[in-house]
Amino acid sequence: MPAEALSRVNVYKSQTADITEGGLAGVIDLELNRPFNFTKPTFVVSGRANYGTRVDKLNPQFGALATDRWDTGIGEIGALINGTYSRSDYYRAATNLFQRRSSATKPFNTPGLLLPNILQNFPEQGYIERHQLNGALQWQASPSLEAYVEGFYTYFRDRGSHVGANIQPFTTGTTIVDGSVKLSDRCILTRVRNNNGNNPVIQTDAEGNETLTPYHEETLCEPDSITFADLISNQTTQARDLNQRNKQIAGGVKYNSGGLHAVLDAAYQTSDHHLQNVTTPVGQRIDSMTVTMDADGHAEYTVPGNALQSADNLYMRNQMIQTFTRDKGDLFQIKGDIDHDLDGFLSNVAGGVRYARRSANEQSVVLNSPVPGGNLGAPDEAEAVKVSDTGLPPDYVALGPVSPDLNGGARFYVPNPDFLLSESGLDAARAYFGLPPGQPDFDPGREFDATENTLAAYAQAKYAVDLSSSISLDGVVGVRYIRTSRTIGTFVANDGGTFDPLTAKTTDHDWLPNATARLRIGDGIQIRLGYAKSLRRPNFGALNPAVTLNQSNNPLVQSGGSAGNPDLKAQKSQSYDATFEYYFKGGYVAVAGYYRDITNRVLTSAAVEMYDGEPYAVSRPRNVGQATLKGIELSSQYFFDFLPGALSGLGLQGAFTIADSKVGGGDPLAGYPLQGVSKYNYTVGMLYEKYGISGRLVYTYRSKYFGSDNTGSPTLRPFTPENINDVYVPPLISYVRPAGRLDFNIGYDVTEELRIDVGGTNILHSNTSSYFDYPGYTNINDGIDYNETTYSIGARFRF
Repeated sequence: MPAEALSRVNVYKSQTADITEGGLAGVIDLELNRPFNFTKPTFVVSGRANYGTRVDKLNPQFGALATDRWDTGIGEIGALINGTYSRSDYYRAATNLFQRRSSATKPFNTPGLLLPNILQNFPEQGYIERHQLNGALQWQASPSLEAYVEGFYTYFRDRGSHVGANIQPFTTGTTIVDGSVKLSDRCILTRVRNNNGNNPVIQTDAEGNETLTPYHEETLCEPDSITFADLISNQTTQARDLNQRNKQIAGGVKYNSGGLHAVLDAAYQTSDHHLQNVTTPVGQRIDSMTVTMDADGHAEYTVPGNALQSADNLYMRNQMIQTFTRDKGDLFQIKGDIDHDLDGFLSNVAGGVRYARRSANEQSVVLNSPVPGGNLGAPDEAEAVKVSDTGLPPDYVALGPVSPDLNGGARFYVPNPDFLLSESGLDAARAYFGLPPGQPDFDPGREFDATENTLAAYAQAKYAVDLSSSISLDGVVGVRYIRTSRTIGTFVANDGGTFDPLTAKTTDHDWLPNATARLRIGDGIQIRLGYAKSLRRPNFGALNPAVTLNQSNNPLVQSGGSAGNPDLKAQKSQSYDATFEYYFKGGYVAVAGYYRDITNRVLTSAAVEMYDGEPYAVSRPRNVGQATLKGIELSSQYFFDFLPGALSGLGLQGAFTIADSKVGGGDPLAGYPLQGVSKYNYTVGMLYEKYGISGRLVYTYRSKYFGSDNTGSPTLRPFTPENINDVYVPPLISYVRPAGRLDFNIGYDVTEELRIDVGGTNILHSNTSSYFDYPGYTNINDGIDYNETTYSIGARFRF
């Protein structure tokens, strides 16, 4: 939903019984505009131009709203219509050192070095287009009775490509240039699988006994820089076209009379999601490349002569992968709420019920077709086919976007995403790969149907009492009951080449109590205490019981797969909060403490599983058991209204949070922090509000955090001598480095009707980089993502 469609955003940091469940830490309620929000006929038009410095393009954003209300013989009627359009061209780039392995294996047969398996450059570019239309009718049939109907339509399209110059030193013929290795002091004792230099994996026999694939011990050191000769560059394109449509129609009635308030509301929503993704590489041998492992927090690659900017020596490589997915979903919900204002200690009592039926269907196919002919770096390399000899049109390849860490910002040839996303171009590629034209049929093994029925009821009471002339106490006590039944169905291939149905069913019963208390002292002090229990259900895709495998045709990339977990439980949190707030002329100061006891936290990560004797890194979601999140928040805001004239509009705001999190229980991640949670966060801002000018300059910072669990990858990892022979694979965690960003916005009311504003996000050009961190092996670069900086100017005219 674009901001122009909203009348307000309500943020609930703690769950109360009357709020629909679903947010683990709280709920964000987006309210659309309705005609009775306006007291007179109103027409609003807005326009904005957004400029991204990396993509170097100016993009439009428009909106228009019209509303009016009329007195008629049957009561007052209001109507509203609102529409928006935006387009955003984007460019994002990433550089990664993909998976470390030992140099003692082929082709180097040189002990002692810890080297990246692939040296990746991964820029991405494309555009996002959004349309939105919403409307509403309200009818005040009598002073106590109101009826309404509203609806919206949203459209989202992401058409773009993820391209890579992924240079592969571990291929036949590659050598290390003599004298080029500059060693670092970043060394590890590790286990190395005997046949490929990767991490050993666990094998389980028919009796359930676990052993490791054969391995030996090595002490390996990472070079600061190294030069390779005669290596292969895999230049790949992942071209995608994603379309999403959502529609909703809703209506209801409200009754208000004599302290009695009642609402009956019903809504029906549908969603439709289409994804087309085509992946195919080309490649070439290059004479040499130098890699610097750490150039101010990221890797840098140098290829002499910009060899990747020539298409003369490109060969067809590996495979073409076609992925087509269609997801369709719908939601019907109806709820009724009633409450009554009272005199006395209980100020209000409320209750309600809600029924919702949600369903989804996914159909998908992934067709992986090996390239005809030989493959660079393989025994049949002599049979590899040059792109220029395939008969494909010349525009099958094109120069991709800039990669910042390749020769200081070079481009390289890749399969043309526009060619692969056009039906004629894709059919030409299919013909070369020996495939029929048109989209392949959906795979029953990748299909699932899901339904979820939820019945919820709640009771809640508000209380208020004056303890003295200057002290009062109020709060809320309530409980919500939810019954959730869910069915997930899919198909599993059998030995006869057909598919058998597989169904999983679950039913859950949950009680969510809540209680809050607020003590007011005088005009400026508030003390709040709160307790609430909340839950977040797993999404349908996470519950799909089928396993789908994707075989890699690249010998340097491990085959993968994915599966849901029908036994996945809803995440639950018990929240305890305490806040002290002091309000004074011009500002406030607040101190808050919080504690979250979280159970069944969901984490998705890959683990190596064996199928037909081959290892696959299969990603599955799982509940990590118990986790805790606790901390302290300090916040304040102050306007210097005692200063003379224009200076009295100046103000400051700030917030600082300590968040201490830890995974508990018997999960492999026990002792680690929660994924995505920084321990230290702060915000500092300058404010201005005066003479029609409204300004914000805000800096936001967060410390390092757990980025991803890479345990299932073949990457080598540190071991201590006492546990190196244990039959287990330790966690391999990448962290995101500390970072901050600076944003600003300045608006000016030229007249009562016209407002203009300018703004900027990430104006210090901050980036996101990840690393590995273990005792004796610290600050090891993983990758960097280059974030966009955007400037905008906009105007809104209202009359």
